[in-house]
Amino acid sequence: MLKKISLTLAVATAFLLLPSLLRAQDKNSSSTSSPYSRYGIGTLNGYSMGRSAGMGGIGTGVRYGFQINTENPASYTAIDTMTFLMEFGLNSRHTKYETENQKNGGNNINFNTLTFSFPLKKWWATAFGITPLSEKGYNIQSVVETTTNISATSISGTGSLSKAFLGNAFNIGKHLSVGVNVWYLFGVLTDSYYLNFPYDAAAYDYLLENKLNVHNFGVTGGLQYTWKTKNKSQWVLGATIEPKQNMSAKYSILEERELFRNSSTTTPIIDTIRNIQSTVGGLTLPLSYSAGFTYAYKNKFTIGADMSHQKWSSASFMGETSPYLTNSTRYSAGFEIVPDEFSIRSYWARAQYRLGLYYENSYLTINGQQIKGYGATFGLGLPLSRSRSALNLSAEIGKLGTANNNLIKETYAKFTFHLMLQDRWFIKRKFD
Repeated sequence: MLKKISLTLAVATAFLLLPSLLRAQDKNSSSTSSPYSRYGIGTLNGYSMGRSAGMGGIGTGVRYGFQINTENPASYTAIDTMTFLMEFGLNSRHTKYETENQKNGGNNINFNTLTFSFPLKKWWATAFGITPLSEKGYNIQSVVETTTNISATSISGTGSLSKAFLGNAFNIGKHLSVGVNVWYLFGVLTDSYYLNFPYDAAAYDYLLENKLNVHNFGVTGGLQYTWKTKNKSQWVLGATIEPKQNMSAKYSILEERELFRNSSTTTPIIDTIRNIQSTVGGLTLPLSYSAGFTYAYKNKFTIGADMSHQKWSSASFMGETSPYLTNSTRYSAGFEIVPDEFSIRSYWARAQYRLGLYYENSYLTINGQQIKGYGATFGLGLPLSRSRSALNLSAEIGKLGTANNNLIKETYAKFTFHLMLQDRWFIKRKFD
């Protein structure tokens, strides 16, 4: 038994270190190519767990003994008292970008999550891991030619923000569970704008570079109220809250113009317009809250829905509130069916089949129009052997934005791969 536990911990530790090592290989690497990642803190990753990915992203009211649900820390106490869970996830996104007169595409692969959870007492459970929060990864090039000159513009952004968290949940009586995630947000985001005149030796090139470096703590709280009916069905009502939090991030703003050519000296002539180094108002994350429910009929099917809201209009970024940020709201619903969870004759009868829908008003307003998105999700949970371990596969088809009003429409297909490993701990085995 000790060898088995040691092996599990060794594998878990290796997986825990792997994402950090991979990201450390290239600080400029990114797993998104969305032009919308130019604004705010970039593209938000949203939900991250495998079962939820196939059910429209619901999580606030989800309570299941063989899933780690980081969306609501109160759910950790649903785990069986002798169960150890580990989940590792990856996703792949394939996107087509459209404007009124152009089309383009991009493919990205991203680390999704790495989490662990196990009980400490019958009334107390814990979880820890790492999940991505947001990322930037855009690169826009343009050349404008007039009768007198040619200008070239390059707009680009890189970087990501991630959360390393430790969560605890506690049962209070038979029906209520409360939990809290304490997380550490870290990462670097960089945006740059460069304008030059390649055929005008007397023209200054212009550079604006913004860099945000975040290393700070935050908290998320949650609760779930559960009850069962006479026909062995289960209702769960859930809610979460994340208060407005000042991340005290370091940021820099460098704005300068430089004459690279036709100079009388051996070095370029640099004219610094702004050079700001500060920690005041670098990043303030908004007040966020959510509510949701699930209804599970015996071991056959589960249905649920969520609503979440974030007050991004009051958040600060790089020392000021952004005109591009607005309050966001997301609605999601999902369904799961298991034909026969305990079937010994049919593997596919034990599999889990999932569907979901979502609609969101994103946290961006551009050209006076809030960017909206919607989509459908599909999922399949494949049990591994006779254990509770599973391979969760899901697909998402959706749209974000519009090609009208000088905006960009993203049409995408996203595929996620999550491996959920389950082990039984604290069992005394007898041998004859």
